[in-house]
Amino acid sequence: MFIGREKELSTLNQKIDSDKFEFGIVYGRRRIGKTELLKKVVVKHKAIYYVANEMGLDYNFKQISGVVAKYFDEHFTFESLEALFKYLVQKSKTQRIVIIIDEFTYLIKTNPEIMSILQNIIDHLLIDSRLKLIISGSHVGMIEDALAYQKPLYGRATFKMKIEAFDYYDAAKFYPKVSNEDKVRLYSIFGGVPFYNSKIDDNRSVEDNIKTLIIEKGAVFEDEVSFFLSQEVRSVATYGKIINAIASGATRLNDISTKSGSGNTGTTSKYLDLLIQLGIVEREYCFGEGANSRKTIYRIKDRLFNFHYSFIEKHKSQRIIMTPDRFYNTVVKNHLDEYVSLEFEQVCKDFLKRKYKETIEEIGRYWYNDRQEKKDIEIDIVMRANNLLSVYECKWTDSPVGTKVVNELAKKAKSLDYRSLGFFSKAGYDNQEYKADCYIVDDLFSIN
Repeated sequence: MFIGREKELSTLNQKIDSDKFEFGIVYGRRRIGKTELLKKVVVKHKAIYYVANEMGLDYNFKQISGVVAKYFDEHFTFESLEALFKYLVQKSKTQRIVIIIDEFTYLIKTNPEIMSILQNIIDHLLIDSRLKLIISGSHVGMIEDALAYQKPLYGRATFKMKIEAFDYYDAAKFYPKVSNEDKVRLYSIFGGVPFYNSKIDDNRSVEDNIKTLIIEKGAVFEDEVSFFLSQEVRSVATYGKIINAIASGATRLNDISTKSGSGNTGTTSKYLDLLIQLGIVEREYCFGEGANSRKTIYRIKDRLFNFHYSFIEKHKSQRIIMTPDRFYNTVVKNHLDEYVSLEFEQVCKDFLKRKYKETIEEIGRYWYNDRQEKKDIEIDIVMRANNLLSVYECKWTDSPVGTKVVNELAKKAKSLDYRSLGFFSKAGYDNQEYKADCYIVDDLFSIN
């Protein structure tokens, strides 16, 4: 089932329909849906498609030569990669030729010289042709390094496309039958990775999906977190401790370093940089502060990772000895909505990004120390659009928003020159009318 990616498909189709040479790079973390996206291109444009592997350049060259020969119903072999592309350039003079090499990072890993070889081919054979070459890879760091300044492929790509996880709205298209509240819950647990979403059964409850996909022995995501890390990092234990520290409430660099025992802050920062690159963790700046601000915190970005380290990792022994039902009722059930309430803020933020996509300038959390009250104050969302500030509170509780909550937000935002207050409430509002933007959960899914 292919869902979403309309913008990405449109860009790819536009580039392929051009009358000049195009060299595109499509990349993103594992499970993010790159291959499914490229398959759409293959079908629409009858592209030549090859998936590279870790068996080295010579083996892969022989395989791709066979794929190209078969595509044109030929029976000869090519002497070199240069000869293969020279043949494709000739073909592209009379017909549109699109060639896609998926998992190209395997070739970079086994034969780094492939980047110089490809640079030479582009500069001397392809640049003046009409050929369309697209390479794809799951190793985000390797791709970004290959495109860096002074690297062979620097400046050669005519377009690059990093495939990101879906937001709550597109993710919910995988489970249309559930209520809007449960869509928020499912997104808070499984996030926006298409592979994860595709396994959700929207004929079953949130509880059943958690048990069958995560908790049960042999569940499809039972070992997903450890497997993902084992494929991407050298020291799974160290990275696991860092993620666990963040899930346990350590959000500042020094606290994460201390709680995880990962070394000094400089070393921990390098670990965090890779986790950010992989889309597992994100760095968050206080609204209105620059990227160099000291008011910086870290949070787990990937929802499945967050759920795992919030509920599963901390209770591994119980998970082994308890039945799935008992584990869910004992460990998860009474804390699930508390967990969802924190993710609800991101859902609301993404809603505002969609609603004000033409005018939004900045959005984020805002926190400060109130010296008069002698306590730390946090505001869920502050948004600047058309150079005007709006302040929002997100309430995932069973109590309707009333006068007390409205007044508290106004008090917290007293130092901000805001235009309006706003609220997102799972339980709705009392009978009062407020001069505020008031949203309920259903509103989140009534926008494109």
